[in-house]
Amino acid sequence: MAGVSGTKAPGDKPGADLSCDVLVVGTGPGGMAATAAAAATGASVHVIEALDAIGGNAVWSTGYMAFVGSRAQIEAGIRDSAEAFLADAEHSISLLGDRYPMIADPALMRLFAEHSAATYDDLIARGVRFSRFIPRPLQHRTDRMLAVEDMMAFRRAFAPDFARPNVTLHLNTSARRLVTEGGRVTGLIAEDATGQTRRWQARKGVVLATGGFQANPELRARHVPGYLARAPYLGVDTCRGDGHLMAGAVGADLINMAQVLPLVIVSSSLVEDCIAVTREGRRFHDEAGPYERRVEALQAQPGREAWYIIDDETLRRKGQLVAQMPRPGVSAPDLATLASRIGVDPAGLAASVAGWNAFLAGTGAKDPDFGRVILPEGRRPIAKGPFHALPMVVGSNFVAGGLRVTAAMQAVDVFGAAIPGLYAAGDAVGGLNPTAELGGMRLCGGFTLGRIAGHAAALGLSAPVEGPRLQGAHLPSMVGTRVALQDIPGDGSQ
Repeated sequence: MAGVSGTKAPGDKPGADLSCDVLVVGTGPGGMAATAAAAATGASVHVIEALDAIGGNAVWSTGYMAFVGSRAQIEAGIRDSAEAFLADAEHSISLLGDRYPMIADPALMRLFAEHSAATYDDLIARGVRFSRFIPRPLQHRTDRMLAVEDMMAFRRAFAPDFARPNVTLHLNTSARRLVTEGGRVTGLIAEDATGQTRRWQARKGVVLATGGFQANPELRARHVPGYLARAPYLGVDTCRGDGHLMAGAVGADLINMAQVLPLVIVSSSLVEDCIAVTREGRRFHDEAGPYERRVEALQAQPGREAWYIIDDETLRRKGQLVAQMPRPGVSAPDLATLASRIGVDPAGLAASVAGWNAFLAGTGAKDPDFGRVILPEGRRPIAKGPFHALPMVVGSNFVAGGLRVTAAMQAVDVFGAAIPGLYAAGDAVGGLNPTAELGGMRLCGGFTLGRIAGHAAALGLSAPVEGPRLQGAHLPSMVGTRVALQDIPGDGSQ
């Protein structure tokens, strides 16, 4: 398990009851950061993970991370601020706010903006390396997004924390129920790989870092229509909403549950090296542009059919990302044969690849056809056969729904009160996720707010509950208006 086994607790037997100060559920970005922060306080920390290794979605991700005011920006002469980020976030949210029920938490957005630079420093100190800035001018007014060189570095970066003597890791273990006493969350019931039920007592707090619920079609169907409920999705298959269900059962307020956005399923890192073509073999959009525009462009094509085109060098470098595509690709020794096999016009495909390669051979920063600015590293062309075509498929993005929390990452119940002993991090938190369309937010948000959650849980910290209350909220009734309308003479057409 990549050198990460955790410390075995004395008397740790299948089915035995266990106790700790802090129990972290899940080891994605939020869970790894929460574990490290809680352990650094000296608290005894137990961690349960449904998979057989730590890392969650982080190690399979694109590896884009957005930081605000990072040392990398300062060294590159890039000026940034929390206020600039918040303005970009609010603009991004406004573009989708009329189409999706969306509750963004201003306190969490500011918390991220003020603490993400420390996340950059922490990851650098742990050996994570970034290759370059990724421009996204329609979302980020200035370069904030950095590309991680090797996503497996996340696992290596946090391995020492899981090897600490005060940390115990339980792999292949799935959470089932939270335990409460007198309104406080005091522990959790889980099931290990042998099917044995185990019960934990958490003296200080439980941190839910269980990810989203995109792998649970039944839970998706409760909140979104038709095709989005069972569409292909991003991420590992243990993101089943376990944390959402457990927290909801003890009264947690779940927000943004209907914000399940469609997107074309492809890694952003892979898109850097692709062009996308229609049946005519022609490019038709900015392949690396805003997610919703990619969906709209694909759905406008006859039969909603189009293909990503890559060469063999990209397959060699990014084969893991190609393997994650929802449908198998088609290969051929040359572009003409590839065009024949996928049913696109060979002259159109040849012209599109030649035009793209000619642009990359120049010095222009922006694609003249569609304004694309995210380019292959080193401006590498599509040139080395065999060539490969990957079907474009619309699926489900990472979900946005999750727990409402305070600035201490403590869960809030449906009546607007903090739930003692329950904290959350990563995609299990709903209030920051509406900013995800900016790009680079899920990874960095998980690490940044996870660090805060672990520290707060270990020290029993709390923060005021902000935002509107559900109970007592109302709009004025229309009853009186309807009564008055009954007295208006005529048929109501005037």
